[in-house]
Amino acid sequence: MHVVDASAPEAAAQHDGASEPVTKRRKLQGREFYESIGSPRTVVAPMVEQSELAWRLLSRRHSPPNTLCYTPMLHSRLFANSPIYRTQSFQPPHLDGNVTSDRPVFVQFCSNDPKDLLAAAKECQDHCDAVDLNLGCPQGIAKKGHYGAFLQEHWGLIRSLISTLHENLDVPVTAKIRILETKEKSLEYAKMVVDAGAQVLTVHGRTREQKGHNTGLADWSYIKYIRDNLPREVVMFANGNILWQEDVERCIAETGVDGVMSAEGNLYNPAVFETSSDWDKRFPRMDIIGREYLDIIRHQILPHLPLTELLSREPSKRSRKLLNEVFKDSNLTPIKSHLFKLWHTLLPRHLEVRNAVGRASTRHMGPDGDPLFEYEQCLAQVEKIIAEELERNPEEVDAEGRWVGPDRELEEGEEGIEVEVGNPPRKVRRCVPWYRCQPYYRALPEIAKANGALKEKAVKENTPAATSGVVRKAEDDGDGPEHKKMKVDDSCGDGKCC
Repeated sequence: MHVVDASAPEAAAQHDGASEPVTKRRKLQGREFYESIGSPRTVVAPMVEQSELAWRLLSRRHSPPNTLCYTPMLHSRLFANSPIYRTQSFQPPHLDGNVTSDRPVFVQFCSNDPKDLLAAAKECQDHCDAVDLNLGCPQGIAKKGHYGAFLQEHWGLIRSLISTLHENLDVPVTAKIRILETKEKSLEYAKMVVDAGAQVLTVHGRTREQKGHNTGLADWSYIKYIRDNLPREVVMFANGNILWQEDVERCIAETGVDGVMSAEGNLYNPAVFETSSDWDKRFPRMDIIGREYLDIIRHQILPHLPLTELLSREPSKRSRKLLNEVFKDSNLTPIKSHLFKLWHTLLPRHLEVRNAVGRASTRHMGPDGDPLFEYEQCLAQVEKIIAEELERNPEEVDAEGRWVGPDRELEEGEEGIEVEVGNPPRKVRRCVPWYRCQPYYRALPEIAKANGALKEKAVKENTPAATSGVVRKAEDDGDGPEHKKMKVDDSCGDGKCC
């Protein structure tokens, strides 16, 4: 539920779940603002073409109340100047920013121009809780476009971008940064961002160079150092190393932050934040979660798109251009990517499903003009495979018929991942069945280096990048052996977290 401070946020008329702002709200700041949106401790990260509305709705179903979600990173100039891009990316009030189904929500932009950023933010400020500036994207496209983490040497520009929104928007401005080469420099950077007007600061505990095979572990000690040296009034989120629900509380305890953000962890298991004692809810079966996801698109997204009306026209009167614009909707283009991640432990076992998902497209509509036709066929295959697996190997259940879960006592030679659970903490062996949603583990940088996926390059001493002895890979040469693995949630690599 979205918590509203009646004395401050918008007085809005609501009609069929729509928000129609009728009075200007008093802009809250800092911790007062944070409390007005329910003091979220769990946050679904902004992910390029991955944290769209359909995925946010699915994630909210499997997360604690008041979980905060970010939109995908949007390009401020395109959003401000292109109605088509704006419509494909953010569709209030019935879809994005809906006051009953999509709050709290922050809209994230990348930008290097204060005027473009302000114009874009004004287009959505009535349908979100805050506008976020991306200062963390480390990808090549961000370097070429001069935005994201490639602004971190240009503090004057960053200050101008944030202060322009702080002084001219009706909603707060927030920012997401990466750590720099030292704790002291990272703190100075964070203070500048906060002093410019950012009301919530998210710190990703990796440097700009940590991506791809060189992602490595996020350094929580940097996040703690920043938290310890900023005023408590500053609201702060941590990003990095969140694969299991237990990591959320551990991160908060170790760093002192207000909330924890997950990107890749959420993409592979949208129930990563689930706190229920019911293991079935924490690690849902991938056929069931796939069914939920496609149903959300079918029943909550498609009715608001003009596809049905376009298909009802005579073939000669259908506009191919308009159809193409519909198929580029931000809720339709990521389906393939989401299914690949949700089903990542099944696909290597069943290449026929992997190939089917790879070929599927919303443009290949079924007999009744169903854009989900081919994806439904893929899901039917997955449902059949899992049903047959459970018939052959039923899960162990308790007296009430519930799955007993994946955790076992530590024993030499047992399969699974070593995880710290409970209070006081104890270590267990966690082995999640392959047909249930679970995190993805990637090879350590030194293993990637041995495979030739990373090359050595001089790095500054006493930096997070120096601890692995390697920097960004020259090119992707494949996964190679993964005898030694690590957790790498929330990178701007495969998960495209920004």
